Amino acid sequence: MKNIEFTAAVKNVFDACRNLAVVSGKLRPFTPDGRMVGDIGEVAATIFYQVSLHGIGRNHWDGIYGERHVQIKATSGKDTYLKEPPDEGFADGLLMVFKINRDSGDCQLIYNGDIQRVWDYLAYKKIDRTGAKQITLDRLRELQASVHKKDIIPQR
Repeated sequence: MKNIEFTAAVKNVFDACRNLAVVSGKLRPFTPDGRMVGDIGEVAATIFYQVSLHGIGRNHWDGIYGERHVQIKATSGKDTYLKEPPDEGFADGLLMVFKINRDSGDCQLIYNGDIQRVWDYLAYKKIDRTGAKQITLDRLRELQASVHKKDIIPQR
């Protein structure tokens, strides 16, 4: 699949949701979120980067790159969240965070590096009622600047 085809398909999802809101008299916003946006990020990591996905519903890790576990997040907002680390810790785990543009369908990689760097930043933050810690995309961009080359998953 080419980037242009993927981007167009993602744009169609957001366009359809906007149309549903309009034809329903804006009774509901029909915002793609949660599982669907996460799935878009996971597919982008597989198609455009060298990530192999695990089966659906696996806790903590969405895929693998080489011998390293990968957690993948996607958002169309200004922040994302991370859940508590697995019992065995992060070891050598990686994190990818994508920002999905609702108007164009473009998926921009915001963070591509070691997950421990992000958790070290989040250490002072309290866990919310869902068991997660929030982090802004701006902060992730700042953290990206200090990621070591060995911790970056290359594009295909």
